[in-house]
Amino acid sequence: MSLHARLDPVLPWALDWWELWALIALGLLGVRLMPRIVARTERPDPLPEEVARAVERVGVPADRVGVIRRDGGVLAYAAGLTASHGRVFVSTGLLRELDPAGVAAVVRHEHAHLARGHVPIRLGIPCAYAVAWAVDATLFGRAGLIVGGLLAVPLAYLSLRVARWTEYDADADAARHAGGDFRDALARLAAGGHLGGTTPAGGRIPRLLASLSMHPPLARRLRRLDDRRDGTPEAQTSPRPGDD
Repeated sequence: MSLHARLDPVLPWALDWWELWALIALGLLGVRLMPRIVARTERPDPLPEEVARAVERVGVPADRVGVIRRDGGVLAYAAGLTASHGRVFVSTGLLRELDPAGVAAVVRHEHAHLARGHVPIRLGIPCAYAVAWAVDATLFGRAGLIVGGLLAVPLAYLSLRVARWTEYDADADAARHAGGDFRDALARLAAGGHLGGTTPAGGRIPRLLASLSMHPPLARRLRRLDDRRDGTPEAQTSPRPGDD
């Protein structure tokens, strides 16, 4: 059977769902171009010389890190799909809050999201779900649409678990390259109220919202880092996607 004959039943189906393919393509393109978009809108500055040296020591090219000016805002994030095309951005507030070694440790954590393929993993789950839903709806009609809608709940749960695993994995990578500086930076940012993932002291609703955060609970992150520092066997391996 020729390739054209094999594609005959597929092409009409693909054209019926062209909006979905366009949405997925635009989403991936947007993530891919995000470093350039941030560079155009934020006009980041290069790292200060002392911080740049500290960043290089933890294995991140200093020219892949930019400083954005935010009034008092303390933040750091990775933009892009991969380490070769992505960039890490830190705010001036983070530079004021941490010493150069602490900034470098945080940069290493964010860089790990790019270097260890976390971004494609996070994006791959909803994209695979969207394709599966399209196939299901084509084969089973309205019933397939309903089943696909019901599966959105476990999909959200799976995405949450995978996102938390990527945070643990980035923590482990930062600890390997920056040592105790990352644990110290994490604790300092938390003490200053700049870090998500801290479980609220009281109230069911705040606790529920904290449990839905993409970032794991701070106490658990610190405990894992302490176990790794102490040589606990459990901490010597990379976290699994099922870990909380």
